[in-house]
Amino acid sequence: MEELIKQFLVDEVTELTYNELWHFVKSNSILHGSFEGQNHIVMKISSGQFIIYHINIGMENTKYQPAVMVARNYLLKKINSRAYELKLPDIQNVFD
Repeated sequence: MEELIKQFLVDEVTELTYNELWHFVKSNSILHGSFEGQNHIVMKISSGQFIIYHINIGMENTKYQPAVMVARNYLLKKINSRAYELKLPDIQNVFD
């Protein structure tokens, strides 16, 4: 499932989406919901737990879909690692 996380980071962490994605994951006021990226969805199932899966268009009867559950700080660190690779401006601190 590490491959799913890597692909999510490559596809979804960009200069245009970084701040919105960061706020969604980091926010304590958003207790549940979803962030829809270009190719992946991040579902917030509690303030500290997320499910990430790839969007499969036209697969309404899908019985199995690869997904991964991740903790908040782990996801924030992975998002920031990708942001540093891309040399994005205004990268946030995980522990603020």
